[in-house]
Parts: sequence; structure tokens; C-alpha cells
Amino acid sequence: MLQDLALLSAVSRRSVLRTLATLSLASFSGYTLRDLFAQTTTSTSSDLDCVLSPTMTEGPYWVDEKLNRSDLTTDTTRSSVLNGLPLLLTINVFKATANSCAVAQGVQIDVWHADAIGEYSDASGNGQSSTKGQTFLRGYQTTDSSGIVTFKTIYPGWYVGRTTHIHVRARVFDASGNATYNFTTQLFFDDTITDSVYSNAPYNSRGTRDTRNTNDMHYNGVSNKTDTLVTLNQEASGGYSASIAMGLQNLPDSVATSSTRNFSVSTTSSGDSSNLTLTSIVSVASADIGKQGNVFLAAQSADTWYVHNGSQWIVYNLDFPAYYKGTLQATHTVSVFSGQNVQAFCGADIYVGYGSSLQDMLDKNQYQKVYTLCQ
Repeated sequence: MLQDLALLSAVSRRSVLRTLATLSLASFSGYTLRDLFAQTTTSTSSDLDCVLSPTMTEGPYWVDEKLNRSDLTTDTTRSSVLNGLPLLLTINVFKATANSCAVAQGVQIDVWHADAIGEYSDASGNGQSSTKGQTFLRGYQTTDSSGIVTFKTIYPGWYVGRTTHIHVRARVFDASGNATYNFTTQLFFDDTITDSVYSNAPYNSRGTRDTRNTNDMHYNGVSNKTDTLVTLNQEASGGYSASIAMGLQNLPDSVATSSTRNFSVSTTSSGDSSNLTLTSIVSVASADIGKQGNVFLAAQSADTWYVHNGSQWIVYNLDFPAYYKGTLQATHTVSVFSGQNVQAFCGADIYVGYGSSLQDMLDKNQYQKVYTLCQ
């Protein structure tokens, strides 16, 4: 299972293939997941991944509404909000220093963006109608103990001269309510997905947009553009979920930080490499119990990744099946091996984790290395 077959001698290859048959591994050419798991294999001591967010202008439509709410579509009858394509936005906030990275608790995250016809609330001029006194698609949340905020909103519309985007402001306040940290940036969307969304009502009432990522001055003003793109997953119920990691520098010392992820995995083993039984128990974060999600089981040997689909190990080949898919319980038992010979796979690392999707698991760092074979 866990060898790069292309590097083996003919004798070793036959030996490994016999063992693969024992473990029911479907052997076919695959692609590496090294980039997806880079934060685990090359992490700092905090074992988290920081992607530094670039500073960007707040734009002409910032209004400090002081709306503490997760659902940004409430308190409006505006059809271009209520009929917009649902979007669940999750932002994972990290405190980044020269030598460490940790989840940041207690950071106030404001978001604001245009509705399906490209207009902002509580604004006038700049080519849009007056929406003064309205507060749709604005609000803030404060990062929890996992450094996470979540917003229920809609897929943003466009306006002349700008590509599709969401504004984000991160602030920290002292005991007197004075801001001790103030950072603004923008989030962007894959143009191909945006084209698909905009082909439907109410977005298509505006015709073809005049600006895409490739000719947007702010998107092109950052060096690593992919760090500003949200990860989008289409939901079975309609709409999209979006997630992104934000690494913030120079956060005040008063910001609570932790390298502890809000889940745990315990692993037990018996036997030896010629007859190994390996079992992991995933303890799900209390906030996720009862939600729909996935438990993932993966293994890495050299440059090759393998995944377990609940019945057998397979080489990763674009599709990443879940070991378990359904309602998340307080704990999930993962049978990694059951009395199997793994001598040919010595040195391979085993990973277990969970999330609402693969990307959710990666973004929230809800996975960990649980075992290295033959050690």
C-alpha cells in the first residue's frame, strides 16, 4: 500500500503487490497531496498553517454599523438579497509571528459586500441607488476559541470597475473600547464559478460584468493572488460554502492564542509490523456533534498519498473519498489496520481527521498524524 512502486525492484515490487492484495488496495496512478498536508509535515511548533493576508483598501462603502450577527441576510426585504445564491463564509484567523502561528481568539471580524445587483447597504452615489438606513450584508462576529467566524450571506454581485469580492476588517479593542488593532483586506472568487453563478437570476439582470480577477487593480496588486481566493464547495442543498485562512501580523499581546485544535484523536495499537492492529478514535468538537460531516483517513509514503474509502485503501487520484460520511457523533472509531502485515510499508505516516468537507478539515486544521509504521 504505502510504497512508491516506481522505485522498487522487480522482487520488491512483487512482494509489495502481494501485500497490497492482502490489504485490498486498488493500485492505480495517482497524484500527491503533499501541498494539502504541507502544514503538518513542515509546520512550526504550533502545528498550524499561517497564510499572511495582504492589506487592502476598505473601499468607499465601509460603514461601522456595529451589527453583531452571523446571518447577514436578516432585517431586509430586498429581493436582491433574499433571492441571492446562499453562501456560508468561514474565516479562520491566525496570529502570525516570525517563529510561530496560533489560532487567534477574540478578534472582531467585520464583513461587507454588494448584493446580487451590485449595490451596498447604507450607501449612495458611486453609480448605485441610495440605500441609506439599510444594513443588509453587513455585520461582525468575534473569533471563537478555534479562531473561527462564520457568516451566512449570499454570493456577492458586481459593480462597475471591480471584480467579485468581499471586504474584511479585523479589529481588536481595549477595555475602554478603543481599537488597538485595525486591518483591512479583501477576499476574491474563482472567475469560472462566478460566471456560472451570474448566468442565473437575479445576477443575470445586469448583463456581462466589465471586470474580472485578471484586470482588477486590487486583485492584481498582491503578489500571491491565490492566498486571497476563497475555497468554494457547492452544497447539495444549493449555494456554496466558502472558507479562507487569514494570518494576521502584529496582533496585540492581549489577543488570546492557542495551538490546541478543537478536537482530538487517540490511537491504540497491538501486535507488531507482521500482524498489526491499529485503531484511532476521533473525538469531535462539541459544536460539530450532530452536524453532517466526514471522517478522513489518509497515509503518506514518500511522495505518494493514499486514502481509505471505508472499505479499502486506494491511491489518491483526484477524488478524496471519506472513511465515514454522515452525522457526526461525539466519537468515531477508525479501524486503520486489523491484524495485517505492514512490514513493506515501514516509515509511512497515518493521518486521521474530520470536517464538513476535505477543505473544511484542512482549513480548520482538524487532522493530525496518529502513527508512523514500524516505529
